[in-house]
Amino acid sequence: MRPPPRGARRAVLVAGALAVSALAHSALGPRYGGTLRVGVIELPALTPAAPRSADQRLLAGLVHATLVAAGPEGQPLPELAAGWSSAASGREWMLRLRDPAAFHDGTPVTADDAARSLRRFLRSRSPAAARLAEALAGGAAFRQGTTEALAGVEARPPRTLVLRFEGARALPLAPLASAAAAITSESGAGAGPFAPSAVIAGRQAGFAAAAMHVRGRPYLDRVELTALPESALGTELQAGRLDMTLGGGGGPLGAVLVLSIDPTRAPFDRPPVRAAVAAAVDRPNLVRHLLPGAAAECTLLTPSLLPSLGAEPATAPGSAPRTAATLAVSREVPSLVSQRVLAHLTELGLQVSADPRPPSRVLEGPPAALRLWLWTPEVPEAGLALEELSALAPPLPAVRQALDAAALELDPDRRRAQLYRAEAALRAANVLVPLAAVPLSFRGAARLQGVRVDASGRVALEDAWWEP
Repeated sequence: MRPPPRGARRAVLVAGALAVSALAHSALGPRYGGTLRVGVIELPALTPAAPRSADQRLLAGLVHATLVAAGPEGQPLPELAAGWSSAASGREWMLRLRDPAAFHDGTPVTADDAARSLRRFLRSRSPAAARLAEALAGGAAFRQGTTEALAGVEARPPRTLVLRFEGARALPLAPLASAAAAITSESGAGAGPFAPSAVIAGRQAGFAAAAMHVRGRPYLDRVELTALPESALGTELQAGRLDMTLGGGGGPLGAVLVLSIDPTRAPFDRPPVRAAVAAAVDRPNLVRHLLPGAAAECTLLTPSLLPSLGAEPATAPGSAPRTAATLAVSREVPSLVSQRVLAHLTELGLQVSADPRPPSRVLEGPPAALRLWLWTPEVPEAGLALEELSALAPPLPAVRQALDAAALELDPDRRRAQLYRAEAALRAANVLVPLAAVPLSFRGAARLQGVRVDASGRVALEDAWWEP
């Protein structure tokens, strides 16, 4: 074979050198700088709250920080709290705040800020707050507003917070990982990795890297969120006007597609009708054709929260009276998926009309007999997740008994057995019907590195960076 001409050899050498240079730049690892443009379905308020959607979890993680983060099986990990210790046989816990740690307004994070923020959290609508209030000394009365005294929370300036419980509890610090428990300054500033810099309510928001973040300054200089219709997100990403969108499959199984049924509305007040609705959706077919990477789930918790023992297979669907009903559908649910579910319900005999809603309004918006939504727990711990679900169902004595027993059980195996009982009893009511376990992920530009989905199901951007 004849060697290539000299000019061609030079071109090959130059191309090779450029490729090696590019690889060398890539091998240098993360670098600072750049802006990330993210498309979302809705842009909620920046105040701490229990998140109802992937967008809310993303936003909460940008702006706010909590005392602890949630690790595997709900075990607390340090965040604003550098560490903790217990005394009085597990009834008293002392949390040491990081030094230094600062809010976006420049003020230091103190024990007084933590105590004030927890008082706000305990009176919020968060299911995790309700559980924490039951456990803390004086917490129940404080949550009900009958007193301002709260013996269970004490600030010891400058950086020690003491929590006192009525008795030893399983995973007592887990509720503090809720986004609703974020620690804020007196002016309302957060302590997350990015500080709000330009916000147009409901439409756009810009966030600048926080230099004093406790885990160090993020690599990105800026993150910009834009709220767009779900149908436009993929087009904008493909056109290069966005750098990232949420969803897209391929991530860990972190959300559950839930069909909820209002048992106070006829004919769904009859258990056989709810059972027929629960059995009507062809889960394997739904997953196989419309939810890549998902799993046909018959349980309310994903295996990462509570390893599945296997649920009894759904029985063949019965029939339902020809009743008109509204199906409130979260815009997080892909339209083809909601259309397929709607078709199954129609085949059952129901006359169902779809009502698409923003994710935050599916459960809290106008009444609807049926609701279809993606659920990710407020705190990724099985006991708290089941508490959250039970709050969405009518009172079920078997569920309440098992959850109360689990909260006081310190032996992990016996506690897990109680949680299995609670989940099975909740599912048997056919008020919250699991259809599939859905991956939590994102779609992004090829050069975007370092984005991850954390244990709480949040798409985290604090370690994201642009490859040159």
